[in-house]
Amino acid sequence: AHDIERLEGARPPIGVLDITLYRDDLSLVAPKPLVKESTLPDDIEGRVLVLCDDVLYTGRTVRAALDALLAFGRPKAVRLAVLVDRGCRELPIQADFVGRKVPTSASEVIKVSFESTDGASSVQILDRPGGG
Repeated sequence: AHDIERLEGARPPIGVLDITLYRDDLSLVAPKPLVKESTLPDDIEGRVLVLCDDVLYTGRTVRAALDALLAFGRPKAVRLAVLVDRGCRELPIQADFVGRKVPTSASEVIKVSFESTDGASSVQILDRPGGG
């Protein structure tokens, strides 16, 4: 949002969406999952929204996010922006905006770090503990 404001002269409204209760693997996540607050700007009805995620893999997180988003209203359109698309989709979901495509195997994970939360910005491909 900061960079868009710098380039365009207007800051787009931003929000945070908690998808915890919309996951299809909720029973595997934790016996008592931690649900956080979703904060969306104003009314999303009839607006074009950009859903942002760090890594697109199976598509299940995006599906959950779409379900959660629709609980707040019916946007005109939803676009998907991801930093990393690692392929291997299980659902027919494609990103509209992709930072980088990085083919990976199921035995690998992608770790994304941000300066604001982790002290450094990086994208790492790591071997999954246990090999898959």
